[in-house]
Amino acid sequence: MKFLKKTLKFFLSFALIIIINGAIGIGSIRVGLFPRVQSYLVTSTMVTMRHQYIANIVASDIAIDKIMSLNTVATISEGTNKEDIKIINEDTEGDDLGDLFKENDKSAVNITNISGDKYKGYILTVRNPKRIKLSVSKSLGEYGTYLKDLVNQENGIAGVNGSGFVDVEGKGNGGVPTGIVIKDGEIVYYEKGFKSFSLIGFDKDGVLTLGNYTINQIKELNIQEGVSFGPFLIINNKPIEIYGDGGWGINPRTAIGQKEDGTVIFLVIDGRQLHSIGTTIKEVQDIMIEQGCVNAANLDGGSSSVMYYEGKLINSPSSKYGERPLPSAWIVK
Repeated sequence: MKFLKKTLKFFLSFALIIIINGAIGIGSIRVGLFPRVQSYLVTSTMVTMRHQYIANIVASDIAIDKIMSLNTVATISEGTNKEDIKIINEDTEGDDLGDLFKENDKSAVNITNISGDKYKGYILTVRNPKRIKLSVSKSLGEYGTYLKDLVNQENGIAGVNGSGFVDVEGKGNGGVPTGIVIKDGEIVYYEKGFKSFSLIGFDKDGVLTLGNYTINQIKELNIQEGVSFGPFLIINNKPIEIYGDGGWGINPRTAIGQKEDGTVIFLVIDGRQLHSIGTTIKEVQDIMIEQGCVNAANLDGGSSSVMYYEGKLINSPSSKYGERPLPSAWIVK
């Protein structure tokens, strides 16, 4: 009985939030409400570990496969072109640009609000990419660590969640990351059996490097900090083709991007709540384009999406238990 009530509550709440927040629209109602809700429910729940059963409630296996095949993100054939990024740093002459990187300069690191018709979120802007480091759980491979503690480990002033992690049935403790984890130029974790890894990392010059690389290529690129996740959203100022909602549904989001001048953008969107339903991958891509990013990628989202700034939790994690322990996090020093 408890399971039935929980399922019904999730289903009705999700459908109601979509309608209330205008994700469907009056015109869509005239041509059929259920197909659109069905598609959103399938793509939104299939990317979770705990609620995939809901997709089977609203669609057959055949229908699920068809919906997922119509909502995808194209694979990439190239990685970041480092020459496209012209980082402004403390050695840059003229216009007192070096002042932007003083530790007490609030313009160097700041947070702004962002909102749409069905979401609310936050943008963390970091002018100097060399201030960004990866913080890793001290019990990596066994237990995760809460973001606030990961920020404090590195004496940081801000942070967002980093690596994805093994999360069977939504019960993972954040200890076992997926893909590869690189800290201070050293590979501290990688999944065995993979020939290449989806890389979201920074090289020694502070260039956000995105692409699929082998371990040897990652070493040749001199990656200093890095994690695995996706999908990639923008590569070399070219938006990646997204079909439908991308297959990731409407959920809380975290994303990372870099502008041509080296400025890094972290985006966190609240979701699965009345004040903010969340966004699709396409909407995240649009936001990162509007922010001027020439390279951008999706990071782990859902109940893992979290942002801290100056010791305070900035966003509203979707889990009723609050934020989740993480294997790693992006930290601003």
